[in-house]
Amino acid sequence: MKRKDYMKIGDLIPEYIQSMGIARGLVGNSVCTAFDQALDNRFTKYIISREFSNGKLFCTLSSSVARDSLSLYKTALKERINSIVGEEIVKEIVFR
Repeated sequence: MKRKDYMKIGDLIPEYIQSMGIARGLVGNSVCTAFDQALDNRFTKYIISREFSNGKLFCTLSSSVARDSLSLYKTALKERINSIVGEEIVKEIVFR
């Protein structure tokens, strides 16, 4: 028996992501992964948490010295994250 109403998997996956409402979480996950790739290894041990919401990436750090050092490279880090992700998603980075 042959199916008449078939769909390509490339068309089915975006439809599934949209219907399940997980697109927002996937974007946040890809931004946090890109942040880890863009960040220098000496700062990774000071990161407590990362959250992405409404174009802002919130990073909580355990060291005020690391927070001040990263604040100097905020724009370069934002551009690097956006280039890794492939689109202009991150509008602002907030270090706490």
